[in-house]
Amino acid sequence: MAKKKKLDHKELERRCNFLSDLMDHIPDVIYFKDNNGKLLMVNKAHARGLGLHPSEVVGKTDFDFFSEERAEAMSKDDAYVLKTGKPLMDKIERATRPDGVDNYVSTTKIPRYDDKGKIKGLIGITRDITSRRHIEILQDEKKHIEEKLHALEELNNMKSEFISVVSHELRTPLAIIKEAVSLIYDNVVGPINERQKDLLLKAKKHIQHLKSIIDDLLDITRIDKKKLKLHYSLVNLNDIFKDTSGFFKDLAKEKNIHLEYDLPEGQINVFIDAERINQVISNLISNAIKFTEQNGEIKVEVCILKNVIRVGVIDTGIGVSEEDLPNLFGKFTQFSKKPGAERKGIGLGLSIVKAFVETHGGEVWAKSRLGVGTRMYFTLPRFYTTTVLDKNRKEEVNVLLSRGVPLYLINLLIVNFKEFRQRINVKPRELFKDIRDIINTTSSEFKREDLEPSGVIHEDYSKGEWGMLLPDVTENKANEICSLFRDRINKYFQDNKVEKVFINLGLASYSPKETHSEVKHLPAKIDIKTIYIRSGVREFERVSFNTIVEIGLLKDRKETAQTVDISEGGLCFITHRQFRVGDKIKIRLKFPNRKEGFEIKGCVAWIDMEQFSKASFGQYRVGLEFRELEDREKSMLSKLVRLVSKR
Repeated sequence: MAKKKKLDHKELERRCNFLSDLMDHIPDVIYFKDNNGKLLMVNKAHARGLGLHPSEVVGKTDFDFFSEERAEAMSKDDAYVLKTGKPLMDKIERATRPDGVDNYVSTTKIPRYDDKGKIKGLIGITRDITSRRHIEILQDEKKHIEEKLHALEELNNMKSEFISVVSHELRTPLAIIKEAVSLIYDNVVGPINERQKDLLLKAKKHIQHLKSIIDDLLDITRIDKKKLKLHYSLVNLNDIFKDTSGFFKDLAKEKNIHLEYDLPEGQINVFIDAERINQVISNLISNAIKFTEQNGEIKVEVCILKNVIRVGVIDTGIGVSEEDLPNLFGKFTQFSKKPGAERKGIGLGLSIVKAFVETHGGEVWAKSRLGVGTRMYFTLPRFYTTTVLDKNRKEEVNVLLSRGVPLYLINLLIVNFKEFRQRINVKPRELFKDIRDIINTTSSEFKREDLEPSGVIHEDYSKGEWGMLLPDVTENKANEICSLFRDRINKYFQDNKVEKVFINLGLASYSPKETHSEVKHLPAKIDIKTIYIRSGVREFERVSFNTIVEIGLLKDRKETAQTVDISEGGLCFITHRQFRVGDKIKIRLKFPNRKEGFEIKGCVAWIDMEQFSKASFGQYRVGLEFRELEDREKSMLSKLVRLVSKR
C-alpha cells in the first residue's frame, strides 16, 4: 500500500513538472485570480510583460500595474465571469502595456470552482495578436480597395460605353454633313463663288478634324473593352511610307520644315494590319510636324534589326521635359505649352499608338529633351513566325550554310485557324496529316538526296501552321514550288468542299548587311517565303456587282475587266491579265444607268489563280483593295455601293 502511494506521488510530481513547463515557456500570459481580483499565480510571460519577476506580481491586483481606466475595464470583465459563471471568450482589444508597447490582445477568462462547486476565482489567458490583427486590417483595407476598384471599373465601363454610343451616334449626322458640304464644294448642286468655296474648305477641314476625334474615341473604347480586332495581311512596309510621303512633305512644307525619309532598299514584307500601322505612322509624323517650329527638320527612318523592324520619327521640335516623359503615352495627356497646340487634339493619339503597336507584338518608346527635339521609336516583328526552327534544325541549317548551300524557309499558315476549322468537315488532326503529305510529296519532287533537311520541319496544331525547308534551290524554283503547294492545297480544299479560300504569296528575307556572326540563331542567308491561307472575310460588306470596268496599271494602257463584287473597301474582278500582289491599279467606275463615273486607285491584295472552267481558261480572279481615297472618292464609292445593293 505504501509502495502505491509512492508511485502516486511520482505521477503527481511528473504532472506538476509538465504544468510548470507549460507555464514557464508558453508565450501567452496566464494568471490565476481569487474572487477579489488578487493575483494568486502568474507565469513568466505575464511578469516579463510587466518588467518584473513572478514573485513580485503574486498578491497584487491589476490596479497596481495598469492605469485606473485600464484596470477598471479588466475588473469589470472579471466581475462578469465571477457573477455569471460564464466564460469571456476571445475578447479583442487594443492595449498599452506598462512597458509602453502598444499592441492588440485576445483575452479569455474562465471561472474556477472549489470542491463544492462554488466559484472561487478565475483563470485568464491573454495572447498577443498584433501580427494577426495587422493582417486582418490589411485584408479589410484590401477588400475596401477592391470594392473601390470594382466601382471605378464599372464607372470606367459606363464611361467607355457612353463614349462609344455617343461617338457612333455622331458619325451618321457628321457623315451627312460632310457629304453635303462636299457636294456643294464640288459644284454638284450648282455653282459657287470663291468666297463660298473658301468657307466650305474651312468647314471640310473642321469636319475632318471632328471625324478624327470621333475615330480616336471609338478606338480607345475598343482598346479599353479589349475588343480591338486586327485584320492582318502581308504588306511591304516601304509602300505605306511612300504612299503617304507626298501628303506629309506638303504639310511640312507649309512650315518650311525639311522632312526626309531613310528607307531600306527593296521590299520589307511584314504581316500586319496595314490600316492600323498606317495610323501609327501618320500619328507620329503629324505630331512631329505639329510640335516642330518653322525651319526645323524631321527624319523618318526604317531599320532592319535581326528579327524586328524599327521605325523612328526624329524631330528638332520643342521636346518633352524629363518629368513628363514617363506619362507621354497616357490617355488624355498633353504636355505642350505651344500656343494653340492644346486645342488640336484630345490627347489620345499616343495611347492609341502604344496599343496598336503592342497588339502587333512590338514595342514603342520615346527619347526627348526640352527645347532640343524628340525621337519616337516603335518596332514590329519582322516575321509572323519566329519559332519555326528548333535548336537541332538551326544547327543543321548552319552546317548547310557553311557549305555555301542556299536555303528557303517556307511557312504555311492558316490565318484565324480556330474559326477556319469550325467551318470545314475535315478534323484538325486529319487536316494536318493531309497537308503534311502534300508538302512532303511536293518537296520530294525537288529534293536532292545528298542534302538534308527537307520537307516539313515544324507543325503547330494550335495555330494551323507548318514550316518546311528547301535547300539548294533558286528563287525561280522556290516560286515554282510555292505555286505547286498553293495549287495542290487549293485543290485539297475544293475536294473537301471548303469555299472562299484565298492564298496570298509573299517573300521576306534578311538584309544582306547582316553577317552570319550577328545572327547566330536564325542565319542571315535564309530567305523566308510565306504562304498565307485565310477565309474570304472582308472588313466591309460585299455586294454583287456585275459590269464591265476599265482597268490598268497606273503607268500602262487601259483595258476592260468583268467585276464580281464591290464594297467600300475593295473590288473583285476577273481578268486574263497576270497581275501581281502589290500592283497599283487605277480603275474607272460608273453608276448604274448613268453616264456619271469616277476614277479610283487601289492595290492588288490577292489573286486566285485557279481556273474556273474550260471556257474561262487562263482567267484570274483578282482582289483589289482601295487605298488613299480622297473624301470625294469615298463619297462617290459609298453612293455606288448603296445603289448597287438596292438593285
